[in-house]
Amino acid sequence: MKIKNIFLAAIFLLCCNRLSAQVSCGWKKTTEQQLSHPVSPAGLRFQNYLRPQQTMDADSIYTLPVVVHVIHTGTAIGAPDNPTDASIIAMISNLNNAWRKNGASFGGVDMKIQFQLATRSPSCGSTNGINRVNGSSVPNYASGGITNYNAPGSAPETAVKRLSRWSNTDYINIWIVNKINGDSIYTGGYAYFPEYNSAITDGLVLNASVVDGSNKTIVHEMGHYFYLYHSFEDGNDETTCAANTDCTSQGDLICDTEPCLLLYDCASTTNSCTGNPYIVTDVTHNYSVQNNYMGYTNCQWMFTQGQKTRARAALFAFRNGLISSAALNTTAPASSPAVACIPTALYGLSPYFGVGQVDFNTLHVYSNTSDADSSFYFDRTCNQSTSVEKGKTYTLTVTGTYFNTQRIKVFIDYNNDGDFNDFGEAVLNDLQGVASGPVIIPTDLVVGARLRMRVLSDNPNLPDPSSCQLSGDATDGAGQIEDYTIVILPKKIYSINSGPWNVPATWSCNCVPQDDDEVTIKAPHSITVTAAMGAVQCGKLILENGSHFDAAGTAFKLVGKY
Repeated sequence: MKIKNIFLAAIFLLCCNRLSAQVSCGWKKTTEQQLSHPVSPAGLRFQNYLRPQQTMDADSIYTLPVVVHVIHTGTAIGAPDNPTDASIIAMISNLNNAWRKNGASFGGVDMKIQFQLATRSPSCGSTNGINRVNGSSVPNYASGGITNYNAPGSAPETAVKRLSRWSNTDYINIWIVNKINGDSIYTGGYAYFPEYNSAITDGLVLNASVVDGSNKTIVHEMGHYFYLYHSFEDGNDETTCAANTDCTSQGDLICDTEPCLLLYDCASTTNSCTGNPYIVTDVTHNYSVQNNYMGYTNCQWMFTQGQKTRARAALFAFRNGLISSAALNTTAPASSPAVACIPTALYGLSPYFGVGQVDFNTLHVYSNTSDADSSFYFDRTCNQSTSVEKGKTYTLTVTGTYFNTQRIKVFIDYNNDGDFNDFGEAVLNDLQGVASGPVIIPTDLVVGARLRMRVLSDNPNLPDPSSCQLSGDATDGAGQIEDYTIVILPKKIYSINSGPWNVPATWSCNCVPQDDDEVTIKAPHSITVTAAMGAVQCGKLILENGSHFDAAGTAFKLVGKY
C-alpha cells in the first residue's frame, strides 16, 4: 500500500507591537486551525539534523537577501501605511544590530547572520529590494488589513501576498501591511517556521506601525522565521509555566533559556515559574530571559547560544537557498541557459509530491509540494547556480517531498540547445523517496557555458513523466519541476612528475592538457615544451614557487579568458 505523508505546515507565530502592553496574539488560534488537519509530527527531520549540526557549524558570517513588499492603500510614501525607504532601511539596520550584537546595549551572542536588501530581482534585473503595491483592489484589505486565520472583515493573506511575492528560496519576503487581523496598533507581525513551509505564504508580515529604527518586532519575527519559539513556549499565558524536566523536548526547546511566563515587567527580579531570581545569562549586561528577543517585554536585547545553534541549523537545513542565492549580486549574469519547454501537467497540483530538496555541489535548496507552493514549475536559473569542473564527478541527491516515493528525474542540457533529448543528458532516473547518484561532467563542454539543469519529482503512478510533462493522477495530482543553472569551469590538472608536456604520465589526469584546461606545475617539478610537439596551449598556467617551466623557442600559448 502506498503511504503518503503530510507534515504539519509551517506554523504561524504572532508577536506584538506594544510589547509592554498585555495583548492577545493569534499564535494559539492559528496553531489549533493547522492541527485540525491530519498531520504527522513536524520537526522530526529538523531534530535529527540539529544534533550533528551543532558540531559542524564553522561559525561563518552569512549575509542573506531581503525583499520588502509595502502593501499600502493608495497613500503617498511617508503615510502611516506606506513607510519611506529611509524607515525601511533603518528597520533593516536595527535588525542587523540585534542579530550581530552591534552596539553597547546589545548582549547575548552574535548570531553571525545578517540581512541586506536585495540588489537583483528574480528576472535578473536590478532592484533596491523594496516593492510598493496598492492593495486596495483586494476586498477588505483597506478596511481590515491582512488575516492569517480568516478574521472577519480582513483580506486573506494569500490574496494580499499574491500582489507582490518573490521566490522564498532566494529571498526573505517581508510584507508591510496596514493592519493584521483588523488591528493597526497592537499586533506587530507574524512569521512562518521554515520546515514544510509554503512558497505562497512563507516570510514575515509586519504592521507598518513597527517599521522604524528601534522597534524589535522584526528581530523577534526573524527568530520565528529561523525556527525559534517564544521563550515562554508551552506556557502561553500569564499563569501557566512550561514543563521543565527535559529542555530538549519541552518549552522553547532551548536549554539556556529558563521557563518563564509571558513577561511584561522588566523590573521584576523573581521568576514566577521557578520561585528563584532570574538566571543571568549575560553577566556583562546582567541580562536574563527577561531580555530575550523571543519574549514579550520592552527590554529585549539578546539571543542565547542555544538559540543561535538552533537558528543556524534551521538556515542550513531549510533555508540554505538564501546562502547560494545570487540576489545580492549587482550585475546580471553574462548569459542565460538556453530556453527550454515550459512544463505542463496532465493532472492538478499535489499535496504529496514535489521537489523537496536538491543537493548538488554548492546547491542545497529546500521547497515543498506543487500544491503547497501553488505551482508545477519554478525557474530558478537566475539566482540559483553552481559551478562544476569538466571531468569531475559530483554527487546529486534529490529528496521528494515528505520522503514519499516519487518518480525522480534530472536532466542537464549539456549542448545548450534548449531540450533534454540528447545522449547523456538524463543524469538521474529513479523511483524513490530520496534518489542519489554520481554525475560526471563531460570534458568536451565549453568553459564558461551556463547550462540548464532540470529536476523533476512526480507522482509515482504511470504514465511516466517526461522532461516537459508531469503526469500524476486525478486523486493525488502531479508533482513539480525546478530548473537551475550549471556553470562550466575548466578541468584542473596538476603535475605529478617532472617530464615533457605531452606525456600523460606527467599529469594528474593521466592525459595531455587541452586548450582550456587549468594547469598547475607543482614544486619541484620541471616541465618542458619542445618545438617538435607543435602547437601547445592551455587555458591557464599556474607555476608554484620552486617549479620550472621551459617553453623557449616554441609556440606555447595561453588561450583562456578566465
